Parts: sequence; structure tokens; C-alpha cells
Amino acid sequence: MVELPSGTVTFLFTDVEGSTRLLRELGPLYGDALAEHQRILRAAFAAHGGREVDTQGDSFFVAFGRAKDAVAAAVDAQRDLAAHAWPEGGAFRVRMGLHTGEPRVGGERYVGLGVHKAARIAAAGHGGQVLLSRTTRELVEDELPTSVTIRDLGERRLKDLDRPERLSQLVIEGLQSEFARLRTLDEELRRKRRRMYAGSALIGVLAAAVAIPVFALGQGSGGGVTVAPNSLAVIDAGSDKVVKSVAVGVRPWAVATGNGSVWVANLDDKTVSRIDPQTFTLQRTITQLTSTPTGLAVGLGSVWVVNGTAGSISRIDPGTDQVVKTTPVTRGSTGGSATVGDGSVWVAYSNGLVARIDPTTGRGRIGFAGTNPAGIAFGSGDAWVANATDNDVSRILPATMTAPATPISVGRHPSGIAAGQGAVWVADQGDDTVTRIDLSTGSAATIPVGHGPTGIAVGAGAVWVANSADGTVMKIDPAGHPGATIRVGNRPAGVAATNDRVWVSVQATT
Repeated sequence: MVELPSGTVTFLFTDVEGSTRLLRELGPLYGDALAEHQRILRAAFAAHGGREVDTQGDSFFVAFGRAKDAVAAAVDAQRDLAAHAWPEGGAFRVRMGLHTGEPRVGGERYVGLGVHKAARIAAAGHGGQVLLSRTTRELVEDELPTSVTIRDLGERRLKDLDRPERLSQLVIEGLQSEFARLRTLDEELRRKRRRMYAGSALIGVLAAAVAIPVFALGQGSGGGVTVAPNSLAVIDAGSDKVVKSVAVGVRPWAVATGNGSVWVANLDDKTVSRIDPQTFTLQRTITQLTSTPTGLAVGLGSVWVVNGTAGSISRIDPGTDQVVKTTPVTRGSTGGSATVGDGSVWVAYSNGLVARIDPTTGRGRIGFAGTNPAGIAFGSGDAWVANATDNDVSRILPATMTAPATPISVGRHPSGIAAGQGAVWVADQGDDTVTRIDLSTGSAATIPVGHGPTGIAVGAGAVWVANSADGTVMKIDPAGHPGATIRVGNRPAGVAATNDRVWVSVQATT
């Protein structure tokens, strides 16, 4: 019998997300696919010295003598799972959780609270996500595998544990890095409160409807159109109704408008979709990209695609729908976003670098924002960068490429930013809010929105927020007052707005 690691041990728990759904989808192929998933994981564990403690169904419990080995095994396993050709497209998406402690060994088992903590951390995540406890992060953050970074997710309450645990997520280059909110006790409490508030609001609405029925009109609850995953939802800005759905690529993300079209960056198939805004039809799928398109901007006669994982930017000629140039900008990035302003293309990469790129020469001037920028916007003559890890917004001056003042604090995990209507607007996944920063006074106000806001845009006389976790788009007036909530279903991600239409990319729910 192989002895279990003792002393300081790192536990790794894994679990397949949506296994029941996979069983239904794959039918008789499920058994072989499950066995292949197990083979991939066991190979990664063995390559880094992992000791399999237990296996139940589609879950693993593995122990490692060193935290960095456990992290390396998790990274390799996620990369191999993502690269595997699964039958019928039924990919096995595995959540993973790691915690390091000093457990007692009882026979062929570990005994101690650390085992339960590791299991609870894994259960809080989503398929494809790797979560770390505070202890594990402190041990590995200076020895991470190549092209891997760490994102702080803050303190969370876990089931059966008395004290909150500070959790972090591994960000693995080339793999999904944005997920819905964690499945933790504080999240359950937040949902209960929202249901309670929604119930109270509904009572008020019903009472008002009895007295004045006309108030029930025009609430913008959606429309008769069903928005399928991997589509672009079209919302009429006047009626606040979904009027059309256009199929695009796999896992659509950023959306931008310009040059007479709507453009959508598709993460998983590394393409850009071009849609006619008049006929609502797909005109062209641009396939010449070689890296994941994490950001998109249109202006200065071109379409600009941020290759976040490659640290570069590509220029598409809208006349030919061809990639005419790709410019390397930085290294060590896992994502990035773009905007256009002051005659330049602005790009914020996840490593904190901000580039101002001349559209004619392709040359750039470099500056730095904060930690892990989640978005960039241009307004009132300056660039504004939302920093996801620092929970703030940096103002970048075009002349010097520097931030002249202390960053503006916002929320608990900024996820998107837009500028317009005299303000900068910041979506925040950490507390389900939008922060409105008044550009004339510098004051900031917080607006509650839906669950898991990601994309945000200004246009059609309002601000529009895509709430990824509850399948809605929320409308906010220029003064910061919440308006209609439009249901699009599935997982809305990016958003753009023109004079009379709002365009929302919609991913599959996981």
C-alpha cells in the first residue's frame, strides 16, 4: 500500500459539472466519456506526484506533498480536458478546489477540518474553474506554472465552516477565466434577500395595477423572441423588447458597432461575426484570427480585435473582412479589452499594461493602470480603466499615459466599464451594482442591478447592463435611475447600443 503524504498536505477535490445533463445528452457514449475524463485527470495527478485518496462517481479526492504540484496538476488537467475531442460536443467541465493543511492520517484516510474545507471550496466553483484557499495561494503565488495568474475573489462563507475563507481563482491562459458568482452561503443569503425584495416589489406593483392599470404597460420584460445560446439578441430601445435573435459563433463575448455593422467576438472558435443591423442577418464570419478575441472596438476605419492571451491586437479591414495586420504589444496577458478615442485605439491588458496605438503606423505608447483590468472606456478626453482585483478605476491621461490621481474605489470586482451621458459607468460582479462616476463633480453613486453584471454600454439615451447570472439586461437612465429589466435568457455577456437598438451577446449557461 502506498502511504499517504503526511505533514503539510495539499488536497485537491474535483467534480464534473452537469453530469446528469451529460448522461442524457451522450446516452450510451457517457460511460466511455466518463472513463476518458478519469484517465485525463489521473494522468495529470500522477505526473505531479498526486496520491488518489478516493474516487466516487465522477469526483476525485487527491493529496499532494507540495502545493505547487497540486496547482500544476490542476492546470494540466484543465488544459487537457479543454483540448480533448469529446463525443457529441459533450465536454466534461470540471470544478476543482485546493486547500493546504496539516491533517491527521487515520488508516487510509485523512482526518481533520482541512479535508472538509477543500471539499467545500471545490463545491463553490463552476465547471472549468480552479479555486484556492488562502493558505494554498500563499504557498504557490511565487511559483505558478507558465501562463497562469491568480485572481482574488474575496472572503466567502462556506457551508459548515465557522469562519469565512478568502478564495482565489487560477486564471489559465487560453481557458475560460470569467465565471458566475461562487456557490457560497453569502450568495445564497443574497439570493433569498433578492427574492424577498422582489416579492415585496411585486405586491406593490399589483396594488398599483389595480388602481391604475396603465402603469403595467411598457415594463420591458422581454418579448416573444427566444434567444438561443451563442446568439446576438436584438432589443428595441423604445419598447424595451427583444425583437430578434441572430446566431453567431461559440461563446460570444465582446460586441461593438460601426462601419454599418454589428461585430461580435466569439471566444471559443476564435472568430468575429459581422451582422447587418437592418436585416438582422449574419453577413460574414471572420476566421483569420489565431488567438482568443477577448476585446473588440470599431472606429478609425477599422475593426480592432484584442488577442488577450497573445498580448497583441489585430486590425480587420471592413471593406474586405480580412485581418490585415496583427501587432504584438505585451507578454504575460490572459485577456484584454479595447476602445477608440482621441484618434487612437486604446487597449488594456490583464497584466495591467495600457497601450495607446496609432491606427496608421501601429505604433503604441505604453502606460499602466491597476491590477487585472477588466475593461477600458474613453470619455471626457481621458481613458478610464476598471481594475478587477484592485476594485477601482484608473484615469489615464493621453498626453502622458499616466494616472495623475488616486484611483476611484468601486464595488468588489469590476467587470466592465463604459463612458457617456456625462459619466463613467462601472459594472461590478462582486456586489451586483453599477457605479456612476460623474465626470463634472467626480462624485460616485451606486445603482443596484441584476445578478452577475458583465457587459455595459451607453447608447440609445440610456445605459444598458448585461447580467450574466440571471439572463437579463437592465436599463438605467442618464441620471442613474434603474429602468426596465429585459429578459433574454441563457447568459448575456457583452452589450452595445446604437440609436434605436441594443445588441447583446448571449452564451450558453453552464
